[in-house]
Amino acid sequence: MNGKYGLNKREIADLLRDRDINPTTQRIEIAHLLFEKPQHLSAEEIRQRMNSEYEKCSQATVYNTLRLFVEKEVVRELIFSADRIYYDSNTDKHHHFVDVDSGGIYDLPAHMIEAPVLEGSPLEGAEVLETSIIVRGKLNGKGGQLEEMQNNCCRSSQRSTLKSRKLADKQSEA
Repeated sequence: MNGKYGLNKREIADLLRDRDINPTTQRIEIAHLLFEKPQHLSAEEIRQRMNSEYEKCSQATVYNTLRLFVEKEVVRELIFSADRIYYDSNTDKHHHFVDVDSGGIYDLPAHMIEAPVLEGSPLEGAEVLETSIIVRGKLNGKGGQLEEMQNNCCRSSQRSTLKSRKLADKQSEA
């Protein structure tokens, strides 16, 4: 998983600058919301949470910011259908499992599913830019295990980095 989770707002502003994005207050707040944890949110969910938990922002601001974030590869856009678009805070190569009962979306490591080969098909010779496989199924009570796996995966890979950052932040404040 990428190391964006748990960043403070100053670190998020730096991340946006690194991607040639002007870190406005609203862009920082939207990125901060997206990078709380690995998650898949719709633009409407982001707008609602922004307006209830963070800074007020318009629908146009949310959509324009998300479009910019996708263009600059800060987040991934998941298009399940014309009316079901989600923004994925995990930009590492991976696939998705969608629980048809709850609508929950879970990350699956790329190594779990082999990408199809286009040889011998009408698409042979096409340039493949990205492979993103969506598996639809029923969790049958396994949702808690999947969420724990995702959260532990991200937390364990970042634990030492975040401790170092927090220690450095405390030392600079002192």
